[in-house]
Amino acid sequence: SENNNEEGILGTPVTWEEFEMNLRKSLKTEATFGPRKAVTNIGDGKGFASCTGMIDCDWVGAGAEETLPSKVVLKIPSSLAFRKLNDAMPEELRAIKGGDEVWKETERSLRTAHNIEIASYEFFDDFSGLQMPHKYFGRKYTDEENGYLCVEFMENSKMMEFWETYSVDLLKQIARALGKLGACSLQKEAVDPYLHVDLFSEFMNKTFTKESYCGMYKGLLAYDSSEKTVELIEKVVKMAEIYYPSNIVMTVHKQMGFRPVLVNGDLHTGNVLINIDTGDLAAVIDWQTSHLGVGVEDLIRIMLHSLPVETRRESTDLLIEEMYNSIVANLNGAKAPYTLEQLKTVYDLVFPNCVLFFAGFAPMIMKKYENDPTLSAEDRERMGKVVIAKCLGALEDVLVIHEKNKE
Repeated sequence: SENNNEEGILGTPVTWEEFEMNLRKSLKTEATFGPRKAVTNIGDGKGFASCTGMIDCDWVGAGAEETLPSKVVLKIPSSLAFRKLNDAMPEELRAIKGGDEVWKETERSLRTAHNIEIASYEFFDDFSGLQMPHKYFGRKYTDEENGYLCVEFMENSKMMEFWETYSVDLLKQIARALGKLGACSLQKEAVDPYLHVDLFSEFMNKTFTKESYCGMYKGLLAYDSSEKTVELIEKVVKMAEIYYPSNIVMTVHKQMGFRPVLVNGDLHTGNVLINIDTGDLAAVIDWQTSHLGVGVEDLIRIMLHSLPVETRRESTDLLIEEMYNSIVANLNGAKAPYTLEQLKTVYDLVFPNCVLFFAGFAPMIMKKYENDPTLSAEDRERMGKVVIAKCLGALEDVLVIHEKNKE
């Protein structure tokens, strides 16, 4: 926690003076930050693309009728967390290999991702009742200015966790929220050029070699080296060579002639907030990799991260239908871009791409648990078993669906 000083917030270029001025302007208030203003780093170990702080504003001089947020969230693009996690891996298993030049390129990609997130929040500004935080203000990166984003702090909420298992009822809530987001984006043209950026391909081509992409899956063998798993990983590595650097999530709507919706693009458990008391969905956050596509991609990612393998397999059709019905219910006169059966087909087509990234980055997540001094050995073992089971089950499924897609 850091309180009143004149340096950049959390060691970033964003000063308290500049941040306060922008927040006051967005809230149209004459009130100012008080002496107990403070920032707490809430992103360390949780996000890979930003430095994220919770700001206690300590408002002074607010009018009797004013309702000002006591806390807000400030996000500033940064590759430091990602680099720390990547460098903790054995060199041969690192997702990103190379020196400072590679990381400079990664930093440039993250600045583009930040501008995509700003564009996404601005896109959804016109709609109400969406389960995402309210944006107070945001500034895109330019050659002259640093970018950052200030959004609502979601009270009484917490992130979902990769190592937990969640109910199908919660996933139905998420499916409905995704359906509504998709339906809203069918009612408006995405004119901001950043919503048309193929960040995935840019990141893959500049950051990953085929060797590093395919090698990520071998990291799972450190946690399960059984003969069955060794054979599975060998098959997956061969299949991954075909998919490098596939960007089907960005192109499938064009190939099938569907009008696209705005997709979050990175809907893992860390990007979904749930209510601490009820366990219900609170918000979908982190829109740095959003793009135009087919929203079922988001459903795949959150199902992979949050459901036990058998539950995921059994509930797939149910959850796709839940999402589709929500799209149709919220179209407000717009036309549905596809039928339910077509949405199920797209699910299969993009499933391998989603799984390969999901399972490929899992060893880095496991390493994070191993290095967490607050966890007991029993907790680390329990978490590891849950994560590995989800990954291996997904890789088994991807081989089956890959063959189905070829047909």
